[in-house]
Amino acid sequence: MQINQVRNLAPQMSLTPETLAVKNAGLVLLNNYLPMLFERLGLLIENKVFTGLASQCKAVQYAEFAVTGLSATSETILQLNKVLCGLPLAQPVPEEIDISEDQILLINGLLQAMIGYWPATGSSSVEGFRGNWLVREGLLRELEAYWELVVEKRAYDLLLNQSPFTFSVIKYPWMPKPLHVTWL
Repeated sequence: MQINQVRNLAPQMSLTPETLAVKNAGLVLLNNYLPMLFERLGLLIENKVFTGLASQCKAVQYAEFAVTGLSATSETILQLNKVLCGLPLAQPVPEEIDISEDQILLINGLLQAMIGYWPATGSSSVEGFRGNWLVREGLLRELEAYWELVVEKRAYDLLLNQSPFTFSVIKYPWMPKPLHVTWL
């Protein structure tokens, strides 16, 4: 992201060295579905807690697969995923995950269900939904009491008013701090 794009993206956010540019800010649209996805992938136990550090690291990569359809992603792209999975940014995660055909079907099925629940998106394909909504530039920064994410605006974002999904404040049981989201 160019510095001018960053300034245009979030003029109300004071840019500090701790402000991180992210490329998958639309991941927050999956807010209502991530716990169910992680549970179905066997990463959570009954009380919505990860089974361990390895499960959290896998969750980071599965979330990125949902956004991009890729099973290999540079760790530098995964900051938002780490926040949503309750990991410190400094926690290393593998840059690739083995993903079975059943897991691919589960994740793509979740995205197809989201498209179905949001009629305003039309008859988008999973890849179209990823490209239009999930792969988004954004700015992420940590404040004392919460994380803050500002998401890039696109022309068709007026459809967000018809979205059945909530994502303005995200706080899972495994997250130390909530994430406050502003979709410009």
